[in-house]
Amino acid sequence: MKRAIVKPLLTVLSLAVALVMIVPAGSASAADSKWINKVLADYKAYNQKVTSSYKNYQEQIDASYNQYLTQYTATMTELEAKVLSDLKQWDEKLEADYNELMEKYGDDRSKTSALRTYDRYINQNFRGSPMNLYATEANRNYRDSTMWVYNKALNENFIDSKTWRYSKAINPNYLDSAAFKYSKAVNENYYDSPMQRLKHASSKNFYGSPIYQYSHGKISKTKAQQEYAKIYKKQTERLNAIVAKSKQDIANRAAVTRQELDLLHAKSVDVLEQRREEALKKISDLRIEICGEGLTWQPLLKNSAQ
Repeated sequence: MKRAIVKPLLTVLSLAVALVMIVPAGSASAADSKWINKVLADYKAYNQKVTSSYKNYQEQIDASYNQYLTQYTATMTELEAKVLSDLKQWDEKLEADYNELMEKYGDDRSKTSALRTYDRYINQNFRGSPMNLYATEANRNYRDSTMWVYNKALNENFIDSKTWRYSKAINPNYLDSAAFKYSKAVNENYYDSPMQRLKHASSKNFYGSPIYQYSHGKISKTKAQQEYAKIYKKQTERLNAIVAKSKQDIANRAAVTRQELDLLHAKSVDVLEQRREEALKKISDLRIEICGEGLTWQPLLKNSAQ
């Protein structure tokens, strides 16, 4: 009878030992729900902090861009207005001067050709005339003129213009722009972004994450903590690198654009002043031939530009 009792007892003990051996230290029933919840809470806090930082930064670069556009457009408009006003004044002055010359020398056949040439020279609509060349450079609607180039450089809708490149760099909706890369890096719903990787790693419902494996009794808590720490370190470093590069790229683009526009403004001033000087000198020299006296004028742009 004693042998019959001992044998079933040994069988029960053997089964108990086998169960202990196959159930790992981090079983589902023994999972630390407090730690699991803390990991998720920490992730959400990090996500909120980084997302908020991104939104603030986007607002800042948008404001900076708008300030840039307003400032440089005003500078261009001021230059254009000054030149157009000068053209109007000279048109009136030279027209009156031509009429006076005609009254004095119109009957002098030796001056007929020079007077006819003078009339063409002062005509802003006569193609190739000195005043036409000056007026053309100041016409923003005349392709490749000084003011056309200047105006297009400030047009954010003109493909590959200086301002277009700047506007695209800060546009989070423009594929592969610096702002796009930043916005997607912090977006937990964007495929394979650092933030999405962290979100999945922090979830007990994402298959294969350290938290999932731990909560389902596949690995121990210590192992889960180690694996999660590796993922957290890798993805936060990855995110920080993307953010830093995006910000640097945007800062560089903003600086380069301003520098390019400053140089373009200076070049525009030089060309317009030169065309004006050439036009007035040519007209003045011809006037000397007609009546012995030339025109007088002062620089229009160079003094104010310096």
